[in-house]
Amino acid sequence: MLLNFFKSVNLTRYIIILLLLSIVFTQNGKVNYMGKVKSDYIISGQDYIANDDGSLLMYVNIWGHVKNPGTYLVYEGIDMMTLISLAGGPSTGANLSKIRLINDKKEQIINLNNYLAGHPDSQITINPHDTIYIKESFGSYIFTKVNILNTLLQIINISYTISRLQ
Repeated sequence: MLLNFFKSVNLTRYIIILLLLSIVFTQNGKVNYMGKVKSDYIISGQDYIANDDGSLLMYVNIWGHVKNPGTYLVYEGIDMMTLISLAGGPSTGANLSKIRLINDKKEQIINLNNYLAGHPDSQITINPHDTIYIKESFGSYIFTKVNILNTLLQIINISYTISRLQ
């Protein structure tokens, strides 16, 4: 009876379908080689994940004016500079004097200059699921987005051209 089933069914068709399904639904890891969590992975509510060597890892979000914003899987006890460096570092024009560290308990404003100088009030502890938000400085926003410099130069050019015609 089983032999009749295999004869009646196009077995190669089922093998191809199973092969395609196994390729589509493969689990090839949550984190790429740069330590960044892949965008198609949904993060669970787990605070810590144990690495193969027993070290604890946690998810941290980096948003805003950095080169590669996203969610990163980092080791417990990571410092702020290493965390920002994982995201590719701050973009040109980032406001490093008002970095926001947001977690479920509170929001903290960090001045990176004070942090680098080692001020005692600038001790930072990164916890699981914290979000670091680096905003663009106002001056950078004005010169890159609003294009005020180009507008001013055009006004000067138009007024100079009009004054030469009179």
